[in-house]
Amino acid sequence: MLKCGQNNKSHGVPSLTDEEELYGEIKPDVRALAQPLFELSEKALRERGSFLPHAAALTEGKVRLVGAMCNTANGVANSTHIKPLLRQGLRSMAHERPVTAIGVAETVTTTPDGQSQQAIKVLLEHHRGLTMALYLPFAQDTSGEIKFGSTLSMFVPAEMNPWDED
Repeated sequence: MLKCGQNNKSHGVPSLTDEEELYGEIKPDVRALAQPLFELSEKALRERGSFLPHAAALTEGKVRLVGAMCNTANGVANSTHIKPLLRQGLRSMAHERPVTAIGVAETVTTTPDGQSQQAIKVLLEHHRGLTMALYLPFAQDTSGEIKFGSTLSMFVPAEMNPWDED
């Protein structure tokens, strides 16, 4: 897996990959979606200690936040219930109006260097074909305050493909 900013070297001259070149062109779209998703996730973690997956779409130059609810027998929703609804909603939105990019935020457990840690994951897919995952590690300190680490980003395969015809 190629990390953002990592270059392939050919004949001693650094060269950009197609993904890196495309990322350079669409970086404002990535930032426009990632920022509100991270902000909402961080706020929920600080206030409630957790959050359900939520999403955003960049359409007609505006970021639209997207949430989902479901009816369960006991009235409790979890990621397993919500993620499919969000993805279905984003796919529908991409078929109904011009959507430039989509993003989904969720809590995941990562294992960098073999150490298990929680992170906010924001998966971003752009209609031009670039998909990125951004990870923001977090932990609760001894006083109960949530502390955030540094964001890690990488290019990943598409998961939602909302622009594909079904």
